[in-house]
Amino acid sequence: MDYIITFSDVMAAILTLGVGAMGFFLKHWFDGVEQHSRETQEKIEQGNETIQERIDKNNEKVNERIDKLEEKTDKDIEHIKQEINDIKGDFATTFVLREDFFRSMNGVEDRIKSIDQKIDRLLLNTENNK
Repeated sequence: MDYIITFSDVMAAILTLGVGAMGFFLKHWFDGVEQHSRETQEKIEQGNETIQERIDKNNEKVNERIDKLEEKTDKDIEHIKQEINDIKGDFATTFVLREDFFRSMNGVEDRIKSIDQKIDRLLLNTENNK
């Protein structure tokens, strides 16, 4: 019994080889896509690390500036507190209360009236003695 190769046998072989070749190329193509996807993912992760490093450096710089500003502000506040305390200390010796001023002025007015009366008596006595 001789085996005869028919058209359908040839076509079956060609289709089998064609499907196998397509499977090989599709697998190769999917492997390339997967490899490219992994490389892209690695680049994204490296970019994220770089960005995070920059953010951390920026945060450090900003925190340093904030700390310096806080120190300066604290020093300014302490200076202002000291000036206010100095003013409070000088207040009693520099400024006079309204009531104390009126009391003092009333005393001055009484002394001036007394001096005025004495001058009037002296003038009257000198005119009478002439």
